[in-house]
This record gives sequence, structure tokens and C-alpha cells, in this order.
Amino acid sequence: MTYTDLIFLFAIFPASAILSMLDRSSEYKNLILIITSLLFFSWGKPFVICLIFLSLVIDWALGLCVGSIREKNRTGALLLTAADGVMNTALMLIFGHNYLFSDTALAFEDIMLPIGMGYYSLRGFSYVSDVFRGKIRAEKNVFCIMTYMVSFHMMCAGPVVHYGDMEGQIRKREVTTEKMNAGLNKMVWGLGKIVLLAEVFRQIRTAGLNSSEITTLGCWLGMLAFFAQYYFVFTGLCDMSRGFSLMGGFVLPINYRDIEPDELFTGLVKSYNSTVIAFFSDLLGIPNSKSKVRTAVCAVICGGIMGLWYAVKPISLAVGLAAGLLVALEQLFLKKILAKLPVFFKYVYLVLASLLIFGALEFKGFFGYHKWVMGLMGSGVKYTLSVAVRDAVLNNCVLILIAFCVVCTPVRRLITGCTDKISAKSRRSYGAVRICKTVATAAVLVISVITLAANASV
Repeated sequence: MTYTDLIFLFAIFPASAILSMLDRSSEYKNLILIITSLLFFSWGKPFVICLIFLSLVIDWALGLCVGSIREKNRTGALLLTAADGVMNTALMLIFGHNYLFSDTALAFEDIMLPIGMGYYSLRGFSYVSDVFRGKIRAEKNVFCIMTYMVSFHMMCAGPVVHYGDMEGQIRKREVTTEKMNAGLNKMVWGLGKIVLLAEVFRQIRTAGLNSSEITTLGCWLGMLAFFAQYYFVFTGLCDMSRGFSLMGGFVLPINYRDIEPDELFTGLVKSYNSTVIAFFSDLLGIPNSKSKVRTAVCAVICGGIMGLWYAVKPISLAVGLAAGLLVALEQLFLKKILAKLPVFFKYVYLVLASLLIFGALEFKGFFGYHKWVMGLMGSGVKYTLSVAVRDAVLNNCVLILIAFCVVCTPVRRLITGCTDKISAKSRRSYGAVRICKTVATAAVLVISVITLAANASV
């Protein structure tokens, strides 16, 4: 189950929100959250509940063991932490990347767990790892660990939050009208990103990267649409995650940030799934390293690990290593050279680097990637633009313009700045702006729900 399932939007989440308001105690709210999160996890698959309980109890028990012996027996604590890492890695591989076991007894006919299995595993290991490193004390209350591990707020797209950052909110939190309002708006606009904007770019991607009808503009527009589609899916899920958490009283860190050209490719990489990158960077000791060479080497290793975390495939590993290598080169010497370029050329550099590196993820092998690269340069194409790509762009030009305003930071800041200036003129202007925002939010919700219902009935 994901955030865009109608049964979650109109049954599980409303039930969680309403029932949690019947009592002010955090213990009661945690119980309701655990129950509804387990429904979210295991809808139609009761076996998953047993799996979740087993894995989180192991994390909890290992955390207690590591906390009790870390001062007396450092080696033993390290071995227990490593064992927890192996357990969580196996859990992620078997249930998150089950295609690796297609010809074995571990193969499943259907996906057993939601797309956030990687985030679930990282949370479990980060807890035990933080206990080992002395960042937090081992938690004795298993229900607090259960709330941290199974909360649906952090499942589909993270963020990866350390237990030490969540413990205070798990034990005591309040749901205010400000949080409810901000959370509802985040949820609705995140839903619109996924259902409305991502779908537009999926159509352009499908038409542009059609291997039977390769065109020059199709190769460019199709790959740009590939990035745009997954950008809006991921940021939409992150917005919904943050919205649900605010409505539940939690304040989670933002898992993505605006792309700034001055930060070059390194900033672009860190802007996407930022909490996961921070987790692996911290694990490798990158923030504390004073050596540029060591930082560069760790960046390449971190890139490879991230690639395998997304998908255990050779192409993912190659893309991760390539991204890590470019980040390393920027840290060593490229940053000083590229920093002198005008902003426009920095954007060109970011687009070309992203297309050539991450564009490989669209293809199953080198042959398809090579064919696409040649198509970018006009080699081996039938013509410049196909009818399918043209229609996909023209039929959705309004939504594409809206998407551009969302992605382009200067344009978005200009629009928000203008609305803020209008709001500050008078109470009447403020009320008019608020009404327009409310109407727009309601329209996005209604259109998104109708679209989801229409797709579900097909």
C-alpha cells in the first residue's frame, strides 16, 4: 500500500487521525499509530505483521545488549551491531529487492512490503548503530521502538530519522491547529505532484524514449521527462509524508531541498533523498574527514552504496559510482574551476551531467543507453520530433508550465514573494490571497481524487 491508495486516504489515515484525538496521552496516540501503520504495512498480507514484529524485536533486543556491553566489551558490541546490519540488509534484499531471488525458494509472486523497505531497514540499523556509538541510550520500552519503526509517516519516502531525534516526540507531542493546517496543505499538494504532474511527464517519457520511434527531440524531452516524473513522485511522497506527520503531531526533517546551481553537481546529489545521503556519509565518516583525498574516496564509495541501495543491479552500481566520482572530482579541483562560470552555464552543466549519468537508469543495458546518447546528437534517428511526443507536450502544456514554476526556484520565489506583498497590503488583500490558496488546494485535492478513482476503475 502507498500514500496514493484510496483506501489509505479515505479509511486508514482518517481513522488514525480521528481516533488519536480521543485521548491526549502520547501512549494512546502511539498505540493508534502502531495499529494503523501495521494495517498500512500488511494490507492483504498478514504474514508481514509477523515479519515486522520479529525484526523490530531483534533491533530492540540487540540495542539493549549493545548498550549494556559497549563499555566493557567493545568488540562484542561491534559484532552485535554488525549482526544487526546483516539482519537488516538481508531483510531489505529479500523483501525489498526480491527479484534477486527469482529462481530460488525465497521468491515471492507479489511484492510483500511497500516501497519503503529500504527506509525501514536503515531505521532499524541506525538505532543499534547510534547505541553502539554512544549517541543515544538503549530504549527499554519496546513500544517506543515500535512507534519509531512502523510509523507510516516515514515509510514510502523516508526520511531516515535517527531515534535520538524522534524520542522526545514519541514520548510527548501535541497536535495543534497550525500543524493540522500546514500538514493538510502539504499532503494535498504532495498528492497533486504525484497524481497530476508526474503523470504528465510519464506520458512524455513513454513517447520520447520509445525505442521503435527514436527522434532527436524525443531523446532530449523523454529523458528530461524521466527526471521530472521521478522528481515529482519522490518530492510528492516526501511532502505527503511530512504532511501526515504534522497532522499526527510529529515534525520530521525535510528529505529534499531546492537545487541551487552554485552548489554544482554535489549540491544536486545532496538535494535528493538528503537524509539517506547524510546517513551513509555519517557512516563512512565523511563529515569529520579533514583530508580532501579521503573525502573524495568516501564519496565514490558512498555513491556505489547508494546505487545498490536503490536497486541491486550492475547499472545502478555503475551510476552510483559515476555520480560519486563526479562529486569527488568537484571536491578535489572542479569546483574551483566551475565556480567562475555564469549561472546559465552552471545550469547547462547540471543538466548535461545529470542526463549522461542518471539517464542510464532508464535502460536495462549499455546498448539502450548508447542508442539514446547517439540519438541526443541526432545519429540513428528517423526524424526530429514524433507526433506522439508533440501531442504529449501540447496536450499538457498548462501542467508543464505549472511544473516549471514548481521546480524553478527563482520563479517560485518570485510568485510567493508577490503573493506575500499583496497579503501585506491590507486585511482584505490577505483574506483574498488566503481564499485563493484554499480554493486552489481544494481543487487539487478534488481533481487528484477523481483521477485516482478513474485510474482505479480502469
